[in-house]
Amino acid sequence: MDYVISMPNCSVCGESFSDDIRFLNHMMEKHGFRNPNVGTPDRNSRGY
Repeated sequence: MDYVISMPNCSVCGESFSDDIRFLNHMMEKHGFRNPNVGTPDRNSRGY
């Protein structure tokens, strides 16, 4: 597997993760980021 190169890296604290799920959880929990593609969309982005 060549996925080691594209391992997610936290741009805020530089921590690296083995998969993007852990990375997303870290970004949301530690840094308050939200991925607009995960979960419910924002009220303002209903596709209008």
